[in-house]
Amino acid sequence: MNLCMPDSRKSCGACCGLYNVANGARPGMFGRLGRRTELFARVERTSAAILDYEAIIREAQPVPLDPDIHVCEFLGFVDAESRLVGCLLHPLSPGNRGIDLRGLCHYGSMACKAFYCPAWTAIAPRHREILMELLDDWHLYGLVVTDVDFVASVFGLAEERLSRPMVSADLADARIRDLTTRALAWKDRWPLTSGAFRRRSRYYFKQGSTQDGDDRPRSMERLLECLRFTFGKDFDVTAAEIIVNETFDELEDALKSGSGLTMASALKKLHG
Repeated sequence: MNLCMPDSRKSCGACCGLYNVANGARPGMFGRLGRRTELFARVERTSAAILDYEAIIREAQPVPLDPDIHVCEFLGFVDAESRLVGCLLHPLSPGNRGIDLRGLCHYGSMACKAFYCPAWTAIAPRHREILMELLDDWHLYGLVVTDVDFVASVFGLAEERLSRPMVSADLADARIRDLTTRALAWKDRWPLTSGAFRRRSRYYFKQGSTQDGDDRPRSMERLLECLRFTFGKDFDVTAAEIIVNETFDELEDALKSGSGLTMASALKKLHG
């Protein structure tokens, strides 16, 4: 499963610095990427012209949140519907005629080809399947799939209550789909950080960064820490836990209802 661009509905550009800006909310980001894409479509595919484009974008580039993470000037939309964020220099991107131009970017061609964020190995396959089915928007998808602690916490809270693995077959129930999507959408819309513009990715973090004394990650604590990092704001822990518990109380009820899977059927689905 290609997590960078799993299908025609969504993709991720976090490692290109997509969320490393003060205003990472979707509307502003969509406009910025759209303008870049339109401008690059008019650029002649020569080194000189591409470097001129890079200089123009760099001049207007917002100040990065983390100066050590480059915000790539060549990140844009690579499909006509503006659903796929990707590299405008990639050989398969529109107008490049199969020529790999990534050697002109900040990190160079080999770095772009070789880098894989922790999500590729840290997210459990059953959780990947659920994410692929539920997330359709590039903005939310990139925020969620690159935060392995957040993903582990959301499914950890569900599975602790359910006492069995949560699998994609559970999503046949519309209520389960809606509640799981609601929890995942906290990475973009968290009720206690209303008005915040920051949406910072955690693609360079390893799983289990928030742990208790015996080295076992605590799902609630880890979930709230991920949200603090994402929005750059603190919030009342008691209020936050109420929001989380209310959602997972509903999800537990839905998962344990007659439409949910039994332990035996869930394990059968999990192991094929």
